[in-house]
Amino acid sequence: MKEKLVYIRAKSVQVPPLQQRFVRVLFVFMLGALLGFLAKYTDGSVVGLIGTYLGFWVVVTTIIAVRSRSPKAAALHAFVFLFAMLIVYYLYSLLLFGFFPKDYFIAWVGISLLSPVFGYAVWYAKGNGWRAAFCAALPISLLLVEGYSFFYTLSIPGGLDIILTVLLFIILPVNHFQRLRMLPIVTVLFFLMERFGLLYYLPG
Repeated sequence: MKEKLVYIRAKSVQVPPLQQRFVRVLFVFMLGALLGFLAKYTDGSVVGLIGTYLGFWVVVTTIIAVRSRSPKAAALHAFVFLFAMLIVYYLYSLLLFGFFPKDYFIAWVGISLLSPVFGYAVWYAKGNGWRAAFCAALPISLLLVEGYSFFYTLSIPGGLDIILTVLLFIILPVNHFQRLRMLPIVTVLFFLMERFGLLYYLPG
């Protein structure tokens, strides 16, 4: 199994010192906390509106994961980032407004607990072959499902999702051949996610 995964994308053979790895995790945590604060601070504005939609967080988490040293590091970084964002976002709401939506918080924490699986898989998006194409297609398809309504609503968040979809389509695959591999997978995943209403199962 490990041999097959290495064929998709090999992790770095150089293991950074523990202190350096800790600093990276701390940086990811601080980034999540900062973005969680900004998302809540700008709530009600255009910027805040974008921050409350799934697409922005999918892209940032994806970029953090694929730029990690290994799939295990990607899993850890994805969780730390989202967990820090959620803690700061809802703590800000509680301290300043006395408002704490417990059900939403629990639901999003549950999603953050699944984020290591997402981070681990998406790390391979920068690899080669059909498996890598599938891993890259996951966040792209999710963004496309959330943003395709832009073409008849012209909403700002929907438009941002389309832009971010194109961005990931450009930066995730390692070459043009991988992009060609992704196209049929994205098409199938988009149809399945839309057909079964995946976004409706997420907390609003």
